[in-house]
Amino acid sequence: MTRRDEILRAAQHAFLKYGLNKITLDDIAQECGIKKTALYYYFNSKDEILAQMILLKLQEYRDLIVEAVNKTRTVRERLRTYMFTKISIMQNNTPFFKLFEKEGLPSKAKNFLNEHKKKIMNDDFKLVKSIIAQGIENKKISFQMKDSLALMILGVTYGTFVGKFLENTDWDIDSMIDTAIEVIFKGIE
Repeated sequence: MTRRDEILRAAQHAFLKYGLNKITLDDIAQECGIKKTALYYYFNSKDEILAQMILLKLQEYRDLIVEAVNKTRTVRERLRTYMFTKISIMQNNTPFFKLFEKEGLPSKAKNFLNEHKKKIMNDDFKLVKSIIAQGIENKKISFQMKDSLALMILGVTYGTFVGKFLENTDWDIDSMIDTAIEVIFKGIE
């Protein structure tokens, strides 16, 4: 891990501790155990630290999901692993996600975050669509509308996270995932 990455990881703790609007470069430097002037060697501003921290976290999440999916063999396992891993990552990082909800983001940061939300959703869509295409190719899934199936999986995945962890519903995640997978493989009668 580079010193830059170490600073970004420490910065995440500082952002969670102080909030987006109240945090200062002094707070970040203190959390990193360095002087504020040393931050300028790596970053130009607090906004740049925030942006790079977000990119680092999003890439970590993406790598974890792809790694988990690639360890499975069947289409059913791959879809279930995608859903479960995505929800688990979001669950384990709920404070990180809530950080961006509860405070008014500066417009530059909001635009940056929205741009990357779209990229994440597009990457997720492509990954799920490729798993479904593999299922159709292997004759494990007979439904030919890859886009619709991918959107259904994403809807259940994101919806389960929002309901369970942001709205505190009493949903059983495994049951939600298993039901979605069964509908894909057996349909609704």
